[in-house]
Amino acid sequence: MRVSSAGGQIDAFNDNGRRYPTNNESTAETRVTPSVSAESPAADREILSERLLLLLDDVLAGQAPNAGRFCGYCYHPLSPEREVCTHCGRSTAERSTVAAVARPVIEMHKRRRGREGLVVRTIAWGGLTVGVIVALLPFVFGNVTFWTVLAFFGLLAVFYLLSANLANSLGDALGYGWGQSIVRREWTRFIAQRDKET
Repeated sequence: MRVSSAGGQIDAFNDNGRRYPTNNESTAETRVTPSVSAESPAADREILSERLLLLLDDVLAGQAPNAGRFCGYCYHPLSPEREVCTHCGRSTAERSTVAAVARPVIEMHKRRRGREGLVVRTIAWGGLTVGVIVALLPFVFGNVTFWTVLAFFGLLAVFYLLSANLANSLGDALGYGWGQSIVRREWTRFIAQRDKET
């Protein structure tokens, strides 16, 4: 990971050139409304910040190291001068920063991505399977002619497009909801266990 500075703005880049802004927000150390709650995380709210999700994706892909300066509560990446987390609203005086994201958080994110991908792939392959079955019907109930062959490939194309669109819309929505429920459940357990140990 490398760091560059231009116009008073510090940006971090991984080896593939992916940019992680570190101080785009105001540096005023004002208390912000927390967006993460271990007791009752909102169902429509991300527990992990968007910047952290992007970083975790790169960590799991082996494209970025699990190292830096992170909020001690929600692991949102913090710039060197940042004293208040803009994601959960906690100051570094309340929770000391950490140099790496906890392994259980990485693992819960990995499980989340796995569930999201499973839903998308299931809908995509399920639609294609139905498409093949329907496309074969003209051969089952009729002779092999130019029109049945044309109908076969036409139906395959229709079901391919349909399954792809369903996977990218319905699959994404269902997968996101399932992944969120996993993170909310595991995050609550993780916070409870972490608080016992500290």
